[in-house]
Amino acid sequence: MDEVHGTAAATDEDGRPYANGFKPAVYDWDGWTCEDDCTVCATGADCADCRACTDFAFPYPPHWARTWQEGEPERGVEAFGGPGGMSAGRELVDDGGDWVLIEQNRDAAATARAAGHWVVEADIRTLDPRHPALRCTRRFHGSPPCQTLSDGGKRSAWNSQEISELQSIMWQASEAFGFLEVDDLCSLYGGPHHYYGDVIDGMEDHPDAHGWGELCGGGHLPPCMTPAAFREWAASAVSDERTALMAEMLIWPMCLVQIGAPLVSITMEQSANLLKQTPALAEAIQSEITSVEGFGWAWCSWQIADAADFGAATHRERAWMVATRYEQPRYADHVDGQAAAREMFAHVLKKTGKLPDWMPELDRRIEPYQGRPALPVVTVAEALNLPATWWADTRGKRKVNPKTGRPNGGGSFPLNRVGMCVTAPWYGIKFRPADVPQGEGTTTVSLPDLGVLVGFRRDYPWTYIPARAGAKGTRNIAQMIADAVSPFMGAAISAAVQGEDWYKPVSSYQAALYRLHRKAETNGRPEAEEQLTLFGKQTLLRTLFAPRTGAAAADWKPAV
Repeated sequence: MDEVHGTAAATDEDGRPYANGFKPAVYDWDGWTCEDDCTVCATGADCADCRACTDFAFPYPPHWARTWQEGEPERGVEAFGGPGGMSAGRELVDDGGDWVLIEQNRDAAATARAAGHWVVEADIRTLDPRHPALRCTRRFHGSPPCQTLSDGGKRSAWNSQEISELQSIMWQASEAFGFLEVDDLCSLYGGPHHYYGDVIDGMEDHPDAHGWGELCGGGHLPPCMTPAAFREWAASAVSDERTALMAEMLIWPMCLVQIGAPLVSITMEQSANLLKQTPALAEAIQSEITSVEGFGWAWCSWQIADAADFGAATHRERAWMVATRYEQPRYADHVDGQAAAREMFAHVLKKTGKLPDWMPELDRRIEPYQGRPALPVVTVAEALNLPATWWADTRGKRKVNPKTGRPNGGGSFPLNRVGMCVTAPWYGIKFRPADVPQGEGTTTVSLPDLGVLVGFRRDYPWTYIPARAGAKGTRNIAQMIADAVSPFMGAAISAAVQGEDWYKPVSSYQAALYRLHRKAETNGRPEAEEQLTLFGKQTLLRTLFAPRTGAAAADWKPAV
């Protein structure tokens, strides 16, 4: 799909031929859409019932074969959609959106599909964002994998040399995809002038050497790379290919705009370490979005925000980016950028005495509260209806340190406070009264409980497709919950660029989710056996044999 095309009939919007043999191909699209002599849809049938529309739009919704019309739900693409945390939050403020999630993990994809979302189950690098079905996309969100950035991983993305090389590559995205504006395009079209307008050696006798020909003048450099080529280039700079997936946050928006999509917002979620440890990557994205040499958009802000500050019962500190094309987003706030940088990089200042060489501008952010009272702080005890005097042990029984009288190795915390960030090993948590020795608790945690602590409704359809007979997938689902975007943050960030204000719907959601109108009941817990019963056979069968509207890309192929 990424082959280079000839230039015989290929010209840019100003009628100039594309340079270097490149044409921004949208597959081999001949311009057909559902509106063009579609005999099936002309009878009033839905695009989903039309083979032509279904094949054309695959793997995206069949109705995306139609051109978007005013009044219809906005179309959006969410990269690295996971089990649907961002989408769950987005639906709290804008339940009329028309979104596609892209997710590679089959259990996360199955979970998001069971929650009602259209999911393309695929490695995002196998997809071309120039697909004609995406030509009406208005919103884009991405939550790239954070394993190479997080404290719990090997931190390969902290390598300064790799990050510097990847940053340099990402700076070239605007040129690669046709957004770099230059004063003179002449030399690209065989004319006598260099990049800066001076005459090329040996072309002094060219008739246009001291004037302007029809191909001289300023404009945007035509695209010079395909998405596949840029991905390969980015991956060549890093030791772990997952770090290179950060480039998708430029590849997708730029390619969407390249094919004419009316994109108006980009949002992104990533490990807080993206800003704290590798701010050069955040700077590269921001500069390409706001710079006149790049997108030239009106706004791009970076900040770190904690889900616990927006209603969740556990901490989940993440880096967030919000970018808008034409104007400031809702909740836009301007702050002292230098003060924000000193606070963000206090650990760098302490070590080196100076701020990082490359970092995004931090003089703007979104402030969803806008002076309103903060949502209630919810403790783990309140969230799970447990006594406030109880404790949780995230690890088994441990020896006591004779000097402190406390168990070695940590892993225990009181329930009368906001919980730490949920991680995958939490599926083994045991709860106990304060007078029960550490490691001897008998009350277990359920997977729905873990989801609730992050901010998911209790009946969220966490789904595991068994890899072997008898496998329950407890660890797999716990990992999904640990990796997911908190719906509380998903709502606040989404509301900055679309839908209604987040405050009232999220306040109501929090009150219902955590039963804030009731006091914790000591004996209100279900039995352990009941807790561990996650889903009946019917739920799993519905997931495995989903209707076409929820089918994975791997399960269905277009007719040839």
